[in-house]
Amino acid sequence: MSQEKSKSNGKAQLIRDLKTGEFAPLYLISGEESYLKEYYLQQLRENVIDPTFADFNLIELEGKGMTPEQLTEAVDSYPAMSEKKLIILTDFDLYKPPAGFSDMLPALLSDLPEYVCLVFYFDILDGKPDKRTKLYKVLQKIGCFAEFSHMEERELVAWLERRARALGCMIAPDDASYMIFLCGNSMTNLAGEMEKAAAHTTTGQIKKYNIDAVCSPVLDAVVFDLTDAITAGKFDRAVSLVGDLIAQKNNEVMIFTTITRHIQRLYAAKLCAEARAGEKQLMEMIGSKSPYYAKQIQTAARRVSLRWLRKAASLCAQTDAALKGSAVDRQKQIELTLLSMASALKEG
Repeated sequence: MSQEKSKSNGKAQLIRDLKTGEFAPLYLISGEESYLKEYYLQQLRENVIDPTFADFNLIELEGKGMTPEQLTEAVDSYPAMSEKKLIILTDFDLYKPPAGFSDMLPALLSDLPEYVCLVFYFDILDGKPDKRTKLYKVLQKIGCFAEFSHMEERELVAWLERRARALGCMIAPDDASYMIFLCGNSMTNLAGEMEKAAAHTTTGQIKKYNIDAVCSPVLDAVVFDLTDAITAGKFDRAVSLVGDLIAQKNNEVMIFTTITRHIQRLYAAKLCAEARAGEKQLMEMIGSKSPYYAKQIQTAARRVSLRWLRKAASLCAQTDAALKGSAVDRQKQIELTLLSMASALKEG
């Protein structure tokens, strides 16, 4: 791989460096997929330095409260009984650094010793580079930007199949897609849910009923069920689901924001169907990378009219404004809106 291609694909470069054992002086690990970030950070711990001498050559610092002197000392001190030392700095805001760092960082990072492998690891902070800054130009020359986003559905399905085999089970691609739909696309969360489903099956084959029995649905999946309940005339079921979500300490505004987004996606699916648009166009419109989710939205949209979706969207806009008021009983307001949606459905 050329240096230019490596720079444009930091994730691939990091994986390649772990295979070859030739490490860059600086890595910036960020992204929304915590499972992969943690995995590759651990791989750096195990491969950059000899674990036997980790006490001498592994320095881990928290960005909050760190001083310029601590960072300088960590970089300048020589490794012990090793060619390399690994410095991991977690959640340090590179582009808006605390006082004392702005002047020293460009010089320090542009002249890292050969024995240093420095990692800026973004756990809570998003780590998105600010290309307008002087520091970014320095980082671009020597750093490897490894961003780990959520995997595509097809990649997650293959990964879940491997996880199931490792647990002595099997899962079909459709059931793996359903688990992603129900539990979300976080690999950390899916790993735990897969263990639960594998423990529940008695046949060695993980099926939808195993997943439904023990796996915890994410908010989007519950709202999908809630909206289906409304369109099926099961108002009591919808209200019960709202109560369950609130009992689980979900914020009422967040719950209703998710309901609104779901109505908007149903509306988009209806418009796509009328325009005879394809699945790819629908996925772009609803902001989803999941073909399984797109198919579920398409199926749900067929059960309601465009007129009802317009009414539901209008009710959502009105309720959103009301929920942001200080005096409203938020749970009751959500329930009243769902009742209005159910009534509008009967009117045709």
